[in-house]
Amino acid sequence: MFAGEVDLNTWYKPNIDKKILKGLSKRSDQKGFLDFLLFIIMLVISGYLCIISWGTWWSLPSLLLYGNIFYCKVISVQHETNHETYFKSRWLNKIFYNITSLLGGFESVRWKWSHFHHHTYTIFTHEEVYDYENNSPRPTEPIRFLLNFLPLGPIINIQKVRHFTHFEIIKHALAIISPVVKLTVPEKEITMVINSSRWYVLFWLAIIIVSIYFNSWLPIIMIILPPFYGNTILMICSMTQHAGLADNVKDHRKSTRTVILNPFFSFLYSNMEYHIEHHIFPKIPCHNLKKFHEVVKDQMPLPLKGVFHAYKSIIPAIFKQAKDKNYFIDVQIPNIKI
Repeated sequence: MFAGEVDLNTWYKPNIDKKILKGLSKRSDQKGFLDFLLFIIMLVISGYLCIISWGTWWSLPSLLLYGNIFYCKVISVQHETNHETYFKSRWLNKIFYNITSLLGGFESVRWKWSHFHHHTYTIFTHEEVYDYENNSPRPTEPIRFLLNFLPLGPIINIQKVRHFTHFEIIKHALAIISPVVKLTVPEKEITMVINSSRWYVLFWLAIIIVSIYFNSWLPIIMIILPPFYGNTILMICSMTQHAGLADNVKDHRKSTRTVILNPFFSFLYSNMEYHIEHHIFPKIPCHNLKKFHEVVKDQMPLPLKGVFHAYKSIIPAIFKQAKDKNYFIDVQIPNIKI
């Protein structure tokens, strides 16, 4: 325990009837399958547009549409199955977690443990419990922060490429262990991270061989590269979670942000825009987060309506934090208890 802090079990929790909470925590295989089926339909349609437009200028908007649908939804499903809430059946969550981890370039063992750590120490900066997942360090060059929203932004932003998940997997495949793994993954499972990373690299090599065999770039572009060029929607949504907010505080209402998104973004993001609610009760399935939000909204800060409203406060905060590392957006909340 750190000086001046209370036990980590004292995180803020809203008042909610136990029966209501139990009802909201119910998982559903049917809802998971229906959600994933809609994703597959969208992916097939956008992928078909990529194929028939290949070789023309129309392939660029087609690929941007396909890539953003692919990457945003794959990662949001990966996240939800990691929590084992996307389906009711545990085995379905495990299968889809491993599939989406592979497709999204998020090595499954590493992210199982680092995401658990993130929920335990959300935006903590103490070296012993540092939250690598959403802490960065805070950007000293805001322009580089903004570059991450552009297609190919992680590549253009060379200084930050070392943090991109695919490059981390290659390092782990070479048995070069990153600080986040040393901190969050049990020592006995670090070998699993290395072996799993090697399977990911072999999968990428197999796709490259298929592309060479068929003399087409499409398998590489449509299976391996969506995280590089289809990153915009995911970045727009995910950077609203914690950017510019307080760190080292045990009240998610202060360190986390809820933003009301349009239906298209909300679907691709699997309702994770209700992010305060998700952090407070991470075992509530994504399809019930909106209902949970309605139940506890009188105990929450006012949600921001839309990404433009969110970034009106986030972007100035990022520029201020570049000059003053102690600056943060002081969220007004009812009955604050820290």
